[in-house]
Formats: sequence, C-alpha cells, structure tokens
Amino acid sequence: MKIMGFLKSIPRRLIIRWLRLIGYSSTYAPYLFERISEDIFKIRVTSLSQKLWALKRGFLSKKTLYFGLTNENYTDYLSDFDYFWLHPINGAYSHWIDDKLTIRYLLNPFSEYLPGYYYHICQNEILRLMDCPEGYQQGVCDVINLLRSKHSLAAKPISAAGGEGFYKLAYQNHGFWINNRSSTEMEVEELIRRWLTAKDQEYIITEYIHEHQDLQKLYSEAPGVVRLIIIRNKDQLPRIVYAQLSLAVKEKGLTTNDGVGCRVDINTGRYFDGYGVKDGRFVDKIFHPDSNVLLEGVLPNWSVIINKIIDVCMYIPQVRYMGLDLIITDEGFKILEINSHPGVFVFQHRYPLLKDGMNKEFFQNLLAEKKAR
Repeated sequence: MKIMGFLKSIPRRLIIRWLRLIGYSSTYAPYLFERISEDIFKIRVTSLSQKLWALKRGFLSKKTLYFGLTNENYTDYLSDFDYFWLHPINGAYSHWIDDKLTIRYLLNPFSEYLPGYYYHICQNEILRLMDCPEGYQQGVCDVINLLRSKHSLAAKPISAAGGEGFYKLAYQNHGFWINNRSSTEMEVEELIRRWLTAKDQEYIITEYIHEHQDLQKLYSEAPGVVRLIIIRNKDQLPRIVYAQLSLAVKEKGLTTNDGVGCRVDINTGRYFDGYGVKDGRFVDKIFHPDSNVLLEGVLPNWSVIINKIIDVCMYIPQVRYMGLDLIITDEGFKILEINSHPGVFVFQHRYPLLKDGMNKEFFQNLLAEKKAR
C-alpha cells in the first residue's frame, strides 16, 4: 500500500529528531518511534483502519483490544502519546528515585522500611554500603561469606526496569543456589566477578525480603510485589490512586513481570479480580496457574502500610507522581524501589485512569504545564 511505503521511506533519525522537537525526551523519542513502527508494520491483530483510528487518538492499536476502546470511552484512558510526552513527570527530582541505590540515602529516616543495603559493585570495585555488617570487607570472598551468614541475598542492577538482571543468591544445607537453581560456590564467585567487570551496569547486593507467611501460600517460589500508584495534586496531600498485587509464575522465573496480578481495594486491602496475559491480551485468572490457590483474600498489615507510605511520600513532596513497589512481611513491609515514570497500561484495563476526576485534573495540569513551557 502506498501509505505503508511512504512511511517506510522516512529516515528514522528525522522522525526521532522531530519527536524531540515537539517535546519528547531523549528516552522516549526513540522508544515511541520503535513502538509506532512495530504497531504499523508488525502487529497483525489489528487492521490498518484500527491502527489509524488509535494513532489519531494517541494510542498504539493493541490498546483498542486491551481496553476495548471506542469513540465513547477512549477519553477515560491516559493515552500512550500523552504519557510518553510527559516524561520526566517529576522533572529534575526524577533522579532522586531513578536508581535503586539513591533511594536508600534519600529515605534514610525510613530505613526500617527498606531492605538492608550491603554492597555496591561498580567500576571493578566492591564497595561496602551502610548496612553491611561489621567484619565483612570488600572482596568477593566477603560477599560469599555474607551469603553464608544471611542464607539469602538479592542482587540487581542499579538502573533497570521490569526485573531485568535480578538474581536471588542462596546458601542452604551447605549448598549454593542461583535463582533457585543448585549451583557451586565457584559459579557464584564467577557471577560476582562478571558484575565486577561489567562496563555498562552496576549492581547492588541487598537483603533478600521474605514475604508474609499468609501470602506465601499464593506462590512460594518468589515473593509477591504490591505496586502503589501515588499522585500529589498541587497544594494537596499525596494519595494512593491504585494498588495491585503482582505474582511470579514458574514459566517467567522469579520476577513478577508478565506473571499474574490482582487488583487491591485501597481502603480494605482486599485483593481480587485476578488477571494474566495470554497471547498479548489480558485474561481473567481465578487461581494461580502453578499453586492453584484462589487469587482472592486480604493483604495483611494493610492499614499500617498505607498510612506509613503516605508519610514517606510527604517526606519527598517534590516527587509528585510515583509507582512504589513493596513486599509485605511478617513484621510489616519493605520498600523495594520507587519508579518516577511507572507504566500505567497494565492496570488501565481494569481502572481507566482518567475516569476519576482528580486523576484527570492532575494529568491535564501536567500537560498544560508542559505545553506552556
């Protein structure tokens, strides 16, 4: 078709330059170009007319299937183009929470709600962090000895998304394990040395968080993660606008991405309305696919969690929008990370973000501020 041939003929660099000129960040200009190209030329589940209809309204065409978009309801959803255009929503303050190490310094007054931070591996060095126990120095053997003492550790890149590069290290019954796979001490040592010599990534080693015993019944191989979307409208206190529980599945490993999830009632902590992803579409899930446990119940410690999380958000009011990930423990909870530009599209199929008047006002104000700039 002529229109497809014309689109293919436009140089990539010119389109990305144009996207930068109209306000997309250096991060999202190329990302948006790749997503649009994929949508037009590779996605087969939508027709050309569906693609054009969606693109005209700011969506990638798969969202017409995900959300059931129509002329009547599409304005209830925050569009792909608007959301990408707003990056970075928190401006310069995004850097406060963009990596997984700075948060430990930023939220030091709330350290009891953070994992222990033991080591930072960067530029061919192993650096002790503030929570590293006394007696452990800065060598590979010290990390392994700490693993022997703690029995499990978490290792992850400082800047990565979607659980990419995450490792669970364990020492049980006189044997070592990497991501629940039986390993040798030499394999663990080789893995740490690989992080030492990596040129494009830094790693942190932290406490491995074990979730509340009631939630382990859902799936015991990896802890479930609660994601909170938090917004602070101008001159107002922060508020939690959405909560979900994400669970890993055996097929995907230890991370909760592309696993199964449940919506969480913000007021009660009840989790329900389970879902999964199959062939690129959201499907209802009543039971966890591996444990066969019903995906419905009440999250423990919920009132304590939401009250303390609001305290945390009030401590950093410059961060007006965030996605906060935590694990619920027997004692309370631990914050894993805070995302300054969390993806909203996973949950919009159950919760159209702009259908709520306060949410709509928040994003409309952000869009107006950027247009004014």
